[in-house]
Amino acid sequence: MQVFEFLALAVLVISIAGVVIVDRLFGAARRNGQVLLQEYQARLAELERQNDDLRQQLEWNRKLLEAQDRVLQQLPPGVGR
Repeated sequence: MQVFEFLALAVLVISIAGVVIVDRLFGAARRNGQVLLQEYQARLAELERQNDDLRQQLEWNRKLLEAQDRVLQQLPPGVGR
């Protein structure tokens, strides 16, 4: 009976060691992937903010050009053109 207990204990120890080794090998890669994902999410948020700013500038410029067109249309022919 002692031989079977020893073999069971040896299998248990080898299994635990295997789990620890696999976690050390692939756990670091998973954690690095999570850090990289967080960096990408932060970068995406920044780019979305910049995109919103550019859209707002574009809208403002469009309104200014429309106002300029209205003013130019009110001028008599040959003035300012």
